[in-house]
Amino acid sequence: METKSVEKGKRINIGAGNLKYPDNTYRKLYYSLSALWLVLFVISVFKENNGLFQKLVMPAIYGINGAFFFFKAHFELSSTSKYAPHFIISENGLKIKTGVFKNSEFIKWKDVKKVELGYYKIGIKDKTGLQFYPYKTRKETSIQIKRAIEEIASQKEIEVENLLKR
Repeated sequence: METKSVEKGKRINIGAGNLKYPDNTYRKLYYSLSALWLVLFVISVFKENNGLFQKLVMPAIYGINGAFFFFKAHFELSSTSKYAPHFIISENGLKIKTGVFKNSEFIKWKDVKKVELGYYKIGIKDKTGLQFYPYKTRKETSIQIKRAIEEIASQKEIEVENLLKR
């Protein structure tokens, strides 16, 4: 298994995890929270403060919270960000990125001997052995990922085992 640059194929974003509201709603909420924290940061910087805690610590807390929510909305929940967790399923291979701070892996279909589809995880068996890629997403997204992988794997005549049907 090797790492490759972005390849053209069907991209499926993993999203914010197993949540009951759409990712777009969470993205707007996080942008709003980021703006709120950054406004508090600006107010606390320009306000006359007496103690060291009020002059340095509180603005730092506000700024860090604002940056955190902006990062989460802008990178993790974006549908176009290269840093967002996603799967890219193409004719040549499968690109897997399961976390913002995790490296993506590109797996060529010609190296794959077997695909195992589990409960929020994908198992790929190749010449180096079996490796599982767990991820967190919604039920519908997980089904979409598994169907796309199963479709391409069947075209490439790769054995697909659904671990949920045991």
